[in-house]
Amino acid sequence: MKKLAGGHKFYYNFFFYLILIFSKNLFAVQIYDYQTEEFIKKINTEILSVNSYNKDINFKIFKDNFPNAFVTEDNTIYLSSGLLAYSPDYVSLLGVLAHEIGHIEKYHVAKRKKEINNLKNISSYGNLAAVIGSMIMQEPNIINAIVVNQTTLNNLFINFSQDQEIEADFYAIETIHRLKLPSNSIKKFLLVLEDKTKFNLIDEELKKFSTHPIFEKRYEILDYKDIDESKNFNQNFQKEFKFIQVKFMAYTNINLVTNLKNDYKIYYDSIQFSKEGNLIESLKKINLLISKYDKNHFLIETKADILLSYGYNNEAIKFYRKVLNYQPNNNYVKYNIFINLDLNETEIKFNKKIFLNNLNLLKYFLNNKNIITQYYNLAKILEYDEWILFFEILLFEKQDSKIKLNKLKKQIEDYNLKKIIKLYT
Repeated sequence: MKKLAGGHKFYYNFFFYLILIFSKNLFAVQIYDYQTEEFIKKINTEILSVNSYNKDINFKIFKDNFPNAFVTEDNTIYLSSGLLAYSPDYVSLLGVLAHEIGHIEKYHVAKRKKEINNLKNISSYGNLAAVIGSMIMQEPNIINAIVVNQTTLNNLFINFSQDQEIEADFYAIETIHRLKLPSNSIKKFLLVLEDKTKFNLIDEELKKFSTHPIFEKRYEILDYKDIDESKNFNQNFQKEFKFIQVKFMAYTNINLVTNLKNDYKIYYDSIQFSKEGNLIESLKKINLLISKYDKNHFLIETKADILLSYGYNNEAIKFYRKVLNYQPNNNYVKYNIFINLDLNETEIKFNKKIFLNNLNLLKYFLNNKNIITQYYNLAKILEYDEWILFFEILLFEKQDSKIKLNKLKKQIEDYNLKKIIKLYT
């Protein structure tokens, strides 16, 4: 770590440094990015506008350079960072999302669970667990290694899963057709996916046991519903998607820079220069874009992230606050402001306001140590004894913490604290 005038410079390859906040879940490292999440919601609205499905769908992004997506029983669609980086355009991403929504609408996860229950009595639990896991995670290579030794037992189940994939493919193509978008985007993505999965290295006998349909079959489905119309291709969506894509390319080190031109290349370079330790060039690039796209507040957020990564906390907070003026629900910006405030330099009356205004972060980023620690320090400054006890249990008394929290809940009168404790127990 090298000290600079006004800040600290960190020499490491940070991954979405404070643009993204990490949390561990069942599958991988989850990525939080407000711009991407809002864009996916827009794409989801487009999909649902031409379909009858009306249930709530959640989206989560996880760190994996392989382009992939899968859906879980609670209607959560997981998207890999590689999917965002490698998708040829926003339409191909829309097609993948529509495919996963097709799984939800056709109740495929519930059907898989039912079939799994039917198999439990005729299969060993060890192999069954691996088969189930690989299907839910959509990992054909894992499942291939298992099923070749018990073809008769699993053939029915695998074919059933392939039928689901084909049905979801048709759902996606029908969606593209209704939206009058070009199916060629999906073909381009399939070429990328085929190259990444290297199916040509897998024995033909093993291919038929994959949970995903063979690529040739997917091309046939596309040709069956071939759409040449592209009049509804949304250029504004595409521009927003490209900026998102460039961000994922730069921060995940996916080298597709030869495909970037003009402002997208400038954005990529601004992030790359910041990672390489060249703050001056990085700021020159990002300032150039901010002056050109005065309504793209995510560029201002990126500038704040870059400044923060070099230790210019006060300057970064100023830019984060500009973003909040336009995006008051951007919890990731609120997070960065809150955990980087110097509480000792703030007057008591402002500290009280900070305490109340950021309570939502304790709910949104459940068990986030940075937030809990900052709140603990703030509670000590304000001498909020009940809150101090709460944070000390979370930080220092993890053993039997739920029992201790429930006991504390019965003793306190603070309504806000009672609500928070309920979430943490």
